[in-house]
Amino acid sequence: MANYSFENCLETSYKVNWRIEDVIGGKDFDPLKRWLPESLSAASRVTGFTEKERRLLTHVEMASYAHLFAYVEEFIAPKVSKLAQEYEIDERSAYDALTNFAAEEVKHMNLFRKLRVKVNDTVGFDTDLVGNQAATAHFVLGKSTGAVLLLTACIEWFTQRHFTEAFSDDEGLDPLTKDVFRAHWLEEAQHAKMDHLEAVHEFGTLDDPQRDQAVDELIELVAAVDGLLKDQVERDIANFTTYLDRDLSDAETDDLRQALIGSKQWTFIQSGVTHPRFQELIQEVTTAPQQDRIGSALATLFK
Repeated sequence: MANYSFENCLETSYKVNWRIEDVIGGKDFDPLKRWLPESLSAASRVTGFTEKERRLLTHVEMASYAHLFAYVEEFIAPKVSKLAQEYEIDERSAYDALTNFAAEEVKHMNLFRKLRVKVNDTVGFDTDLVGNQAATAHFVLGKSTGAVLLLTACIEWFTQRHFTEAFSDDEGLDPLTKDVFRAHWLEEAQHAKMDHLEAVHEFGTLDDPQRDQAVDELIELVAAVDGLLKDQVERDIANFTTYLDRDLSDAETDDLRQALIGSKQWTFIQSGVTHPRFQELIQEVTTAPQQDRIGSALATLFK
């Protein structure tokens, strides 16, 4: 069982704190390098493109990778801010840690917005990215706190997995890419732990019907994320076509679409729901039948 505390999370957050300018100031992408690790990119899944074209694919994928992180943080920051207000003076360590958590998420959103500008400047055009962030955030925040916290935990834990398993030891990656996602990983490590604490606390207040509702809404939210990813896939295809400055054949388009869907589902859903710490949380706050419902829904989504 996890042994986390708000006090330790806040103390560590202060130690690893960074400024956006320190991470990306005066730096640019190297167009001769990959901008995403192979395990997080469709470049390792496509079959009909040259090595150079696969490298260029990671460039347009970086735009959507950074954008989708900022996109989901649109709902995380206000949710954590609201949770912090429930503690205020009575439990100051939790209030301080959660308030800092929310502020760091706002910083991350601004980091990724600036990173997208660097992507666009390097590729030479404004990449097409999914919109309606505010409407999506309102949709998510309309769900029960238990469901939102579980979705957030999935996101926080996959940020940890991405850096440790994909970015950290990839010597072929662009240096700016590594700098950005190392910084993100450092702060998100504390967020994942605090989200775990809040999820356990929240589920401890729920009765059986409310827990069932939270599980059902989590399944609904994951399906919505999948829809969002598939929307961005079509935009990635258009961005890639623009970047290559040539039309893709039907076979190339189909190959690319399937590769992008597979890579984005792994990156933004599967790498989170299969993370051992997320699995530990699910087992702690849900029953075996509820876990079976989640597993069945995921199996249907990814078949």
